[in-house]
Amino acid sequence: MATTKIAVVGLPNSGKTTILQSLTDVLVFARDGKKYPFEQPHVNVADFDTVAELIDLITDKVNAYKEKHSKYPETLVFDSFSKIVLDIEGNILAKVKSFPYGVINTEIKLLVDFIERELTGHFNVVLVSHALHDADTDSYALVNAGGSWGKKGGLLSEVDQSIFIEVRGKKRTIHLRNSAMAARTTLGELDDKVSSDDFNLQEHLELLNSKQKKASVFSL
Repeated sequence: MATTKIAVVGLPNSGKTTILQSLTDVLVFARDGKKYPFEQPHVNVADFDTVAELIDLITDKVNAYKEKHSKYPETLVFDSFSKIVLDIEGNILAKVKSFPYGVINTEIKLLVDFIERELTGHFNVVLVSHALHDADTDSYALVNAGGSWGKKGGLLSEVDQSIFIEVRGKKRTIHLRNSAMAARTTLGELDDKVSSDDFNLQEHLELLNSKQKKASVFSL
């Protein structure tokens, strides 16, 4: 089964959650300080203390989806992953006073390893992330927790596919390839950017999966 792990990145209020509406057979884990607003299967994630607790919740809700719909979801969304890693950082800083970032890195690694090893082989995974603008370089960086994980690239180091939503006035542009905007793709035939009016995230995942399926034939 071909699956895709992709980051959806943008500044606050750029439409990161809105773009999720096109997704079908989806389960959204909403942890962004507000209730998930759309009529799609979702979980409003309450405060959690440890990553193990969060992993148990994810596992339980995926199984609950299967019980209700008689099949597993095709796509899992974490909205937002940046808020989750900041929660992990905050939880540890509140409890660990000596060298807390070693513990923070361990907890984040536990989560990203769970996503990579247990989820990405079975589901598309969409990781929503807030971005910050650096006026000096006119570039954007993903919001990451401190410590070595963030210094190594954070979420961007975990994905080959990333889209950036840019807003200028009332116009939204989806960047598929732009190093200054943390947008990247392995598909050379795609345009660097498209209007949001011409972009459908579900169709984009299906295209990526079809290409991945063809590439898997050459795996030894």
